[in-house]
Amino acid sequence: MEDNRFASVGAIVLRDNEVLLVRHTYGRAAGKLLNPSGFIKHGEMPYEALKREINEETGIEINIQGLISVRCSVNNWWLIFLADYMSGEPRSDKTENNEVLFMPSEQALSHPDVTGATKILIKLAKEQRVLIPNAEYAEWIEQILPDGQMMFS
Repeated sequence: MEDNRFASVGAIVLRDNEVLLVRHTYGRAAGKLLNPSGFIKHGEMPYEALKREINEETGIEINIQGLISVRCSVNNWWLIFLADYMSGEPRSDKTENNEVLFMPSEQALSHPDVTGATKILIKLAKEQRVLIPNAEYAEWIEQILPDGQMMFS
């Protein structure tokens, strides 16, 4: 499957009071610490894409709690989820990032290498307000369009 270059997913992954961060290797965020993310592939749903991206980039398995934010521009959409660490040891993919680590959340909020957007997302994650897939909608839409649509509420 190919990346779509329009829709992407990311997560604030928490392990106790620590947040998973990657040191980016390219673009405007090169050298900065941010939350792991990546493009959704054609035919892939957001939850599937997120689990794949987090594992590919960091070696970490996650449990998704729900959606905490959506960032939009004329060029792309980015769905950001809150997730819990399940297993795995942080490791760099040596391509998109050159470092993967868990950092105490409070330290991340004041660390100069953590991007402003990531700091905002960490604050949102700490509030624990998430949107989750709406089961009633899923049941209804499956009868009409059995293509795996999701509504978060």
